[in-house]
Formats: sequence, structure tokens, C-alpha cells
Amino acid sequence: MSVQIGKIKGIPIRLHFTLVIVFLLISWTIATALMPDFVPGLADSDYWIIGLASAATLFISVLLHELSHSIVATRYGVKVRQIMLFAFGGVSDITAELRDYGKEAKMAFAGPLTSFALSGIFALFYWLIIMQQVLPFSGAAFEITKGVLYYGAFINLVLGLFNLIPAFPSDGGRLLRAAFMKRNNDYDEATKKAAQVGIAISYGFMAIGFVVIVSGGFLGGIWIILIGWFLMSGAQSYLAQIQLSSTLSSLRIRNIMNTNIISVRPNVPVNTLIESYFRTYMKSAFPVVDSSNRLVGMVNLKRALAVLPEKQTELTAADIMIPKSDLAIMSAEDDANSALMAMVKSGTGRVFVCDAAGHLIGIVSKTDILYVEIERNEYVRELKSR
Repeated sequence: MSVQIGKIKGIPIRLHFTLVIVFLLISWTIATALMPDFVPGLADSDYWIIGLASAATLFISVLLHELSHSIVATRYGVKVRQIMLFAFGGVSDITAELRDYGKEAKMAFAGPLTSFALSGIFALFYWLIIMQQVLPFSGAAFEITKGVLYYGAFINLVLGLFNLIPAFPSDGGRLLRAAFMKRNNDYDEATKKAAQVGIAISYGFMAIGFVVIVSGGFLGGIWIILIGWFLMSGAQSYLAQIQLSSTLSSLRIRNIMNTNIISVRPNVPVNTLIESYFRTYMKSAFPVVDSSNRLVGMVNLKRALAVLPEKQTELTAADIMIPKSDLAIMSAEDDANSALMAMVKSGTGRVFVCDAAGHLIGIVSKTDILYVEIERNEYVRELKSR
């Protein structure tokens, strides 16, 4: 559950609901535990101003960190769907992985480099107001500014260093994968090794967290355990992704495509589409083919229902369809992993399989891919049970 707050360079910026809880928790921690020791003698309201401003500084810094990844990715031709800020920081949702180790390393290091640069800027201004007294005000306002600048310098330094920990899929883990790729030029094997290192490090974090709890630092220990769990989940999901990718790469599309195709003609009225196709077959989309069974587009339920009732007899499938040029179209001899990447990139959730003449001969959906994964998991379980 998230909300979009805007776009930067065309990239949607979204806030997850967990951010609100963590924002308040961080503000409270800074206001009640950190700043009273650093800048003593202020009123409670002043400490809360520092806490709220510092928490905002943290998440703006995280946004800039992720934005730097996204900018480098777009320069290399990779589309960024969105940047999501959530409880544990942020993530850039890119449509494809960079398989060139040099580009991977540059994109990965862009985030920590940005954090270190921000830390330096905050530290410079902190030094200027402490040593040079450049601010035109004093008293509480001076102390509040000093506290926020100190926190900004400190937290960005921590953010940069933490992301360099070689725990995949963090930036450090991606740099580690780039090093593995440079050594053996095998993307899948490099990802597997980096993920395994990440899992080992995540267990180390969780162990440290338990030690901290036993030593009396309950809140700090819980945070360390949660960070370890987050790193482990990310690494394990990437391992599962690599295993699925390996399985799909060995399959041809012809082995998994659905040849029992229900298609529509371009001249079918929208009201007929809704009554005789969508409500009858209960499918979300249908391919549109001409009289020779050549694919010309796809019509989906969303577009059909968006047509005003009085226009549904006038408009046809050809008027509301997604054109062929915007669809994922592949050959039956292509591999299933490429089909999965193509359907994700197109955003239509399916790949249309055509012969050399453009005739529609099959369709591969996300459900077909899911069945492959289910069968693989059952096969692995059967082997382990013997």
C-alpha cells in the first residue's frame, strides 16, 4: 500500500505506508535520546523540531541515493518503473538487470557516492556554522540548525558505508556481483555467489542483534535483526529468481504456450465483446486477429468497460485495441525466460507467439510461467523426499 507523491525526471516517487510509522519512530528517537546529549538545554519542542527535520533529512537523502541509481540506469537504457521509499530505506524498481559488470558497478556505486557527497556537504556547513558562525541568528535556532546538520552528515556517512556491505542485493552486494562477473563472465553464477554471501552476512546481522538484546539494548537489537531479515529476504528472492531463470532458459516457448486461443476480429462491436467474450469466457484480454489469423492487436476488459454505453455499438475492437506494435511478440523457438522478460517489459502480462508470416499460433501468460515454477518446486521436493 503506497501513494505517489510526484515524479523526478519522469520517475514516479512513491511512499509506502510503513514510512509514516518509521518516520515518527526515528523522530522520537532523535528528539528524546540523541539530541538532548548533543545539544543540551533546549525545550522539548525544539528537540522535536530537530527530530522531525532530521527524519525528513534522512528520507530525502535516501531518495537522492536511489535517484542516483535510477539516473545511471536510464543512461544505460534501462527503464525505471518507480522509486519506492519504505521502512528500511528505498528501492529503485528497474525493468532489467545490467549484465555488463562495468555498468553494474557504476550503477551500484552511484548510490553510496551520492551519500558520501551529501555527508560532506552537511559536514562542511556544520563546520562553517561552528567555526565561522555564518548564521545570522543564535540561541535555539542556532542549536537546532547545528543538530540537523550534524545528523545529516552522520546519517549519510552511515548510509553510504552500510550500502557498501557486500550483502546482495544491497549496493555492496551488486559491486561484489560485478567483481564475480568480471572474473568468470557468468551472470547467473555471479548472482548466485553474491546472494549466498548476502545470506551469510544477514545471519551475522541477526546474531549480532540477539547479542545486543541480551546485552540490554532491546530496541537497537530489534533493528539489527530486522535489517538482517530484510537482507536475507532480498538475497533469497534473488536466488529463487535465478533458479527460475535457469529453468525457463532451458525451455522453448512451444513447450509451455497455450494453443487453445480465443480470438476476436477487428470489426466486433464493443458491446458484443463485453457480452459474448469477456462475460462468457471471463478472461481479461483477447488477441485481435484478421481474417488470415494474423495478429493485429489485443483488446482488454479495462478498455472495453471504459467505452460509454451509448458508444458500445458504434466502436469496435479495432478502435479500442492495443496495437500489435505495443505487444510482446516472439517465436515458438525462443526461450521461456526471454518470454517472461518480454511480458514484464510490455506490461501486458502475456506474450503472443507468431510464425514467420505473423499468424498467431499460441499465447504465453504469467499463469503458464507460474505452472512451470510450481512443477519445478514439486520435482525438487520429490527428489529431497527420496
